[in-house]
Amino acid sequence: MVYAIGTDILKIDHIATILNTNPEDPFFQKTFTKKELTLINSRPTPLYSYATRFAGKEAVFKALSIGGNDIRLNEIEILEAENGQPLVTLLGRAKDIAEKKGISQVLISLSYDTDYAIAYATSLV
Repeated sequence: MVYAIGTDILKIDHIATILNTNPEDPFFQKTFTKKELTLINSRPTPLYSYATRFAGKEAVFKALSIGGNDIRLNEIEILEAENGQPLVTLLGRAKDIAEKKGISQVLISLSYDTDYAIAYATSLV
């Protein structure tokens, strides 16, 4: 059964500005897990993976129905299955909060076009 849904849209230039100004910006370590950074940086154009995953984290945050300071974005990990399907893993407080709410799984869809990244997440109980 669906607990909640979340969606997010992001202008890719916001991530491009940070990436082009300072690729070592602490923003990346605070937002993405080490596994995500490895995956993203293995891509021919990492920018789009950064943008879609950032939008994805925001969509998951909304699908968990939690407040602004309840978790850190790097407690939401978005990797992928062998077929490329994005997979969400909740870590730390995000995992604890989801378990207390009875959320068993979060499904996610990520996409981008030239200027925008979009994500849609559904939490299931």
